[in-house]
Amino acid sequence: MAKLTDLPPETLLTITSFIWSGLPAKKRLFDASISKEKHALAKSLNREGLSVINLASTCKYLHRVLAADKYRFVSIPRCNSAQKLLSLLRLIRIRPEIGDHVQQLRLQLSVLPYGHTSVSYEQLRSLKAWAATIGITIADETWVGAIKYDNETDNSLIGAMEYEETCIAILCVMLFYYLRNVEEITFATSHDFCNAIRCQLQDSHLEPMQESPAVGRLPSLRSLAFEPASPSSSQGNRFDPFDIAEMATISSSISDIYLRGLTLYSEGFRDCPKAYLRSIILQDICIARGASSFYDFLQSCKNLRRFIQVATDDFYQQTWSHPPCPPKIQRVLRGSRRSLQTLCFYCFPFRWIDQNDMIFESFEAFKVLENLWVDAWSCGWAVKDNVENELDVESESNFEEESVSPAAAVTLIRTLPSSLRRLHIYGPVDRIYNSLRWLAGHCRDGMMPHLKEIAFDDLESTMATEKLKVMFREAGVRTCSVDMDPISW
Repeated sequence: MAKLTDLPPETLLTITSFIWSGLPAKKRLFDASISKEKHALAKSLNREGLSVINLASTCKYLHRVLAADKYRFVSIPRCNSAQKLLSLLRLIRIRPEIGDHVQQLRLQLSVLPYGHTSVSYEQLRSLKAWAATIGITIADETWVGAIKYDNETDNSLIGAMEYEETCIAILCVMLFYYLRNVEEITFATSHDFCNAIRCQLQDSHLEPMQESPAVGRLPSLRSLAFEPASPSSSQGNRFDPFDIAEMATISSSISDIYLRGLTLYSEGFRDCPKAYLRSIILQDICIARGASSFYDFLQSCKNLRRFIQVATDDFYQQTWSHPPCPPKIQRVLRGSRRSLQTLCFYCFPFRWIDQNDMIFESFEAFKVLENLWVDAWSCGWAVKDNVENELDVESESNFEEESVSPAAAVTLIRTLPSSLRRLHIYGPVDRIYNSLRWLAGHCRDGMMPHLKEIAFDDLESTMATEKLKVMFREAGVRTCSVDMDPISW
């Protein structure tokens, strides 16, 4: 056990800060912390007999805090997923409080290669009684598979993979039973695994059960995230939106969906439930077989509070699928205009399929919008392709402050909703300098009384950039910066 004199000053101060503030000993300890005498604080802690109980309870409290933080985020990586899930389950069975600490879970699941299985018949048999106590039944065909593949009497690659997937799904469902405080689950895996987990959940009766089959399992879960099992595998990145919607039924409290790097089949949006959705985040998402049903789905969402679309410039390489068009999304999201508080469109200048729908309209209809991020290409004041070569680069000598902004920019900026608190503009803004200057003069003059933050790309003229910053700060905007990366809203 370490002596007090061995602990760093930061740790000693942390311990001291938790001692009851009413005790004179606390002041003496803080006085010692600024003393030039070597180990003065540690020696003072040793001398303060009255604070021994407080010190012990503080150390115990800090231990609990550190233990909780250690298991706050749990990740199951791809390699040998089944055995890692089994090890975590055994640990939680011995120490149930660990399950209560988990708030974020990442499942990057995969089967063993070449038809091998990592779950033996003996391991599966030991799980049977345990699983039964929490309402999970292991099907007979799973037992048959365990015998076949454990003894290597069947070399069927597909059969072994299906057995391994089933075992991993059983372990995941058992894990869900103990995660009463988990708020976010990320499935970085294939749709086959998601289906196996969902089917296992539907066939199980996790206790305690109430009227709804979703009540009692994962009661704190708010967010589901889906990512590809392997970014290099285009086949594994394809998902049916209906399967994602079905996965959302694993808990009645889910309201946020985050999708990254996936290609979605348009037909799957037709039957997707949407009443529970409050937040949708799309990062590098493509729609296959036409996007009309995707737009219809968004239009039918009436209670969204946040919608974020982020696209990178190196993602859209396929010819058989296309990214959803931000200006088109803006129009169909008017179904949630009374609830949307955050809108983010962070897209690079690639060609939209529908050339008639590639410029943002006014955001005036979104009456409660507080956070808005738009890109210059979707707004229509930047060129679409080969930006660095085609855009006329301005210099300090020829930068024109009085140049007229494009009509689309003038309309968009002058009709921003009065509820706005944050505004970020991504992409070249030289062509709208005059409109930004107008906004600086009117944003806090009754137009947007709550605006506290604005960010934009650096202008070609450093002097113009600094002048804009000064104007916004003088108008009362607390933060004005050059910012090219989306923040977390």
